[in-house]
Amino acid sequence: MMSPKTILTILLVTIFCTLAKPQTAMNNLAEQVEKSAVDQSPEFLYVQTSKDIYETGEDVWFKAYVMQSQALRLSSLSQTLYLQVFNESDSIVWQEKYPIENGVSAGHMYLDEKLSAGIYSIEAYTRHSFHADSAEFKAIRKIRVVNKIADYRLTQETTDKDFRFSLFPEGGTLVNGLRSNLAFKATDGKGNPVEVSGVLAENGTTIVSFESTHAGMGTITFKPDKNKTYLIQLNNGKQYALPETRQQGMVLNLQEQNKERLAFVVSKSDELPQQSVYLLGQMRGMVCCIARGLLQDSLRVQIPLTEFPMQGIAEFTLYNSHLQPIAERLVYVHSDKKLYITAQPDKGRYKTREKASLKIKVTDENNNPISAHLGMTVFDKAYIDDANPMNIMTHCFLSSQLRGNIYHPAYYFNEENKDSHAALDLLMLTQGWRRYVWNAFATPVAGEHVLTDEITGRQTFQSEKKSKDINSGEQLIQISGADGDPEFIWTDSAGYFSVSPDLQNKLRGGYIYLKPMLDKKYTPRIELRSDFNAIAGIRKLKNSTYPFVDMSRLKRNYVPDVPIVTVDSVILLNELTVTGKKGRPFRDKMMGRLDSLAQINLNPAWVCECLPGYLNDYRPGYTHHPSGGARSGRYDGKRLAPIHGKIYRMIKYEPREDGIWHVKDIQEVEYRGPYYTDEELLEMNNIFREKGYYGNREFYQPDEFDMQTSVPDARNTLLWAPNVITDEKGEATLSFYCSDINTEFTARIEGLNNTGLIGMGNCEFRVLRDINNK
Repeated sequence: MMSPKTILTILLVTIFCTLAKPQTAMNNLAEQVEKSAVDQSPEFLYVQTSKDIYETGEDVWFKAYVMQSQALRLSSLSQTLYLQVFNESDSIVWQEKYPIENGVSAGHMYLDEKLSAGIYSIEAYTRHSFHADSAEFKAIRKIRVVNKIADYRLTQETTDKDFRFSLFPEGGTLVNGLRSNLAFKATDGKGNPVEVSGVLAENGTTIVSFESTHAGMGTITFKPDKNKTYLIQLNNGKQYALPETRQQGMVLNLQEQNKERLAFVVSKSDELPQQSVYLLGQMRGMVCCIARGLLQDSLRVQIPLTEFPMQGIAEFTLYNSHLQPIAERLVYVHSDKKLYITAQPDKGRYKTREKASLKIKVTDENNNPISAHLGMTVFDKAYIDDANPMNIMTHCFLSSQLRGNIYHPAYYFNEENKDSHAALDLLMLTQGWRRYVWNAFATPVAGEHVLTDEITGRQTFQSEKKSKDINSGEQLIQISGADGDPEFIWTDSAGYFSVSPDLQNKLRGGYIYLKPMLDKKYTPRIELRSDFNAIAGIRKLKNSTYPFVDMSRLKRNYVPDVPIVTVDSVILLNELTVTGKKGRPFRDKMMGRLDSLAQINLNPAWVCECLPGYLNDYRPGYTHHPSGGARSGRYDGKRLAPIHGKIYRMIKYEPREDGIWHVKDIQEVEYRGPYYTDEELLEMNNIFREKGYYGNREFYQPDEFDMQTSVPDARNTLLWAPNVITDEKGEATLSFYCSDINTEFTARIEGLNNTGLIGMGNCEFRVLRDINNK
């Protein structure tokens, strides 16, 4: 126990100190720390999906929250969302752009029926969240794709025998003669926790016994002596040396944490002179407080938690009198500062096809009503993936803030886990030094923008001479959406142009088509910047991180064990496959129009009025108007266009030795027309295209009339409402119809408000064919 004379307790000292010199020092310190945060992306994303597990051929409904990195409010900086979906081989299976409105982008994507079962990664990017100079990429949402939900089972993965044991001194270093907490973490090669126990030996004698207390993590408290030898001996037979013990230095310990304040103890070696020290607290790059005190031997510093505006990780850095960073401690604060979201169905059980209603209530930690922006989904519990630990709380407060893949982050936010607070502090202790803090005084380099909100490009010409023939100045370009309706934009004098997000939204529906309005003799071309190519070039340099859980410790919560039956006793098929003849690929209206023009202008096949059932020049050598012979001669009649899908006869003539033509072959053929690729059609018309915003589509919700039909209703997602806003009472009510699926359903709600509060809630109900039977 330290002598009371060696402990000086100081309360919070803000940067507005009364002494000029300390005030200048702390102002400079705060300025430098905040300046170092410039390099961090001003936005980060969270992707919410309508459920966790999907069957092939289904739509994935999503909502992307684009948030300010510091304030945790919806951001208005970016206007375009780039979305990609990758399979387990890292191949792209979906790639589209969506508009962002007031920090939210909601849309859907389609899972092709030919996709293989497995884990798919949804990755989201914006102009202000995806930079070339960040090492990790975290804006990911994983979904599981199965062929049939009834066949899905959790599989136990093989454990990795590669054992890893890491040590983390509190504050960053061990110092000779200063009592320290040494955190440890044991995992296998895949990052799964391994429970361990053992002893710490000093010169061969055991001084401390220890064991892990949560997820392979724990702490050892002792006073290191640089002149002695230390060894960790685990009960599994493995041995580990301790990190280096410094001869002199300072140690930062968190001594106490409650709802009102944090109490730190700063200790120094006897060799160091007494000096002023500074303890800086920041959160998400924002400096929240600075405490200053004179360190003689040990110093107790109390920090009121009122200085931190929101829930999350607070970073405390200790600086010496020369403003050099000496130690760091991460502390999780304000676990209660969040949105408290409740959802209450008007019934606990519903009949199939019955109308249901859910009332949502949102409050803060003081039970005050809150107006919040929420996303809500109601779906069959069979589509919950127990192995996916991602939610808005874990992503915003842990995954986006810590390095690497976090094991089971949802555990720390489950109020049923009584040790969650202590476990969360262990997670903070085992993060190691966050190197960007120690580089706080380096000159920051602004993040390089990889993406744009606009479509950008330049109009060029095949030769410089032709370019000079054109009067200098702006040039006109026709721009069309997938429906073909044209708009016009102008280039600048150098040929550069951009298509604004507003215009992309107006032309929303897939590709944007651009056509130079200059005469073809100038051979105008358009060079377009591909943002998806830019993403591909940078993405391969980043580490993608995602939280995980140990599959071997999970149990499948719910598996449907009865056939799904309608009220008319019609068995709903698990899978329905429709096959047909291979035809032309689907083309939007614009490409369809180009294809039609090509058929008219370039198609050599034709039908004459004299024999309308015969097709000419569809295949080489087949025509009933050959050049020569009894039926020879130029045909001057009207040439009719063939009809797609109609069956025609084709005749092939051949001259005999006497010069008379005779029929060699007659075939019947279904006219399908020649096929031109998209690239060929665009080249023919000197048109260029780039991805525009993907088409908008409304989530299907049947009305009362639909519920009266006898057609089986096998909807497993009953409601997808990405833009729910509660009123001044913090309330909102949503209604929907149940389907013919008789099972348990879950409602999941996530969201945030405009002051940085984030929360989630859920409820469950049952749908039965006969409500009188349980």
